[in-house]
Amino acid sequence: MVSAKRPPSPAAAGAAGALAARQLTALVVARATSCAGFFAVLPYLGLWLVDTQGLSGGSAGLVVGSSILANRAGAVLLIPLIHRLGLKASVVTGYVGAVTFFAVLGMGLRLAVLGWLVLAALVGLFLALATTAMKALVAALPAGQRLRGFSYLNMAVNAGSALGPVIGGQLLHWHASWLPLSAAVLHLAALAAVPALPGTWRRSQRPGPAAEGSGRRWLVRRRFVVFSLLACGTWVAYAQAVDVLPAYLGDTVDARDLGLVFTLNAVMVVALQVPMSWLSRRVLDAPRGGFGILWAAAGAVLAASVLLFAWGRSIGLGLVLAAMALFTLSELVWSPLYDAQVSERRGPLSLPAAYALAGVASGAAESVGAWLGTLLVVGRSGTGLLSPAAAPYWAAAALALLTSLAMAWDTRSSSAEPPNAHEGEGNDHDMDVSARA
Repeated sequence: MVSAKRPPSPAAAGAAGALAARQLTALVVARATSCAGFFAVLPYLGLWLVDTQGLSGGSAGLVVGSSILANRAGAVLLIPLIHRLGLKASVVTGYVGAVTFFAVLGMGLRLAVLGWLVLAALVGLFLALATTAMKALVAALPAGQRLRGFSYLNMAVNAGSALGPVIGGQLLHWHASWLPLSAAVLHLAALAAVPALPGTWRRSQRPGPAAEGSGRRWLVRRRFVVFSLLACGTWVAYAQAVDVLPAYLGDTVDARDLGLVFTLNAVMVVALQVPMSWLSRRVLDAPRGGFGILWAAAGAVLAASVLLFAWGRSIGLGLVLAAMALFTLSELVWSPLYDAQVSERRGPLSLPAAYALAGVASGAAESVGAWLGTLLVVGRSGTGLLSPAAAPYWAAAALALLTSLAMAWDTRSSSAEPPNAHEGEGNDHDMDVSARA
């Protein structure tokens, strides 16, 4: 006789909870140590190449730029490899490559500029492979856990990017030749956490229809394109607060005090990301809530913070700190929400392809915003909110608000469309998509 199915015991429920906690811990450890390793080297790579390898400033800048470009946009070239290896194996491959080439960088070789450029680009490519695959792993979680997973990733990124420059700065002072080797060691720690990540090692053997071939993995739908383009406004505003701010405030706020401003950002993210994620999920699930309302609120706070940054030139550090607090509250909402929405709006795109293309769009928007902002603030006099140097911040605030309104409008106009996130995927990373787009 077959007994009736019983609900899970408290012990079983506790075991499931412990497994989820172990997976989240692995996500945080792997992503934080990887970011710490990358940012221990990246801010000082140009200086290290000039002082220890004898490169010119222009050549060192070219090497650093190659690593950044490969890291931000290189994942598009690696999508076939990610599909062939699977997500978890791609994370391992990415970290193994990072360990290898960081170690080669630290071997004391004497290379031409082209050799350093290739090594730095390979580091960026392998880290792009691991980062894209890890985002796809989180996106493959059940819909109710996806935003939480991306929130933990955002927390880990900020913790690692805050710790990395501290490690790199100390090593550059104590023993400069150890700088790349420290990144290799930190990526070994990230590699050790990979077995506990969510997901399986084996790829699904389930056959898909003929129409769901590899070509459809690159079929981009209007819904995904519109979202990616609209989000570019937010990334341009982000660039003014992160990339342009040191140049804008350079004459009025001491560089050491600016370090405190960015430390505040990192500390707030680590301390508040989890409770803010809980609040975001409540808003998403509320009868009158949803993605449009949440993004609009985050965009309004982002716009206010950007305007306060513009005013910081005339008022000083206290206002800049207040602006960074507001900016961080906004980032705690829209940054993980952006990653989660990439998954939900991808249509027939595979998960790795969706995150690779989204990374190209966001990286291009941030780069253009940083370039234009720096061009407009450097050498411009004036400290008032209406000074010419504040123009990029007014433009960024307007973009943040317009992006929020456009996102809310796009959500309402597409709410009647049937979900299509599973279409054409045909692998073991399919997921349930939340009805609230």
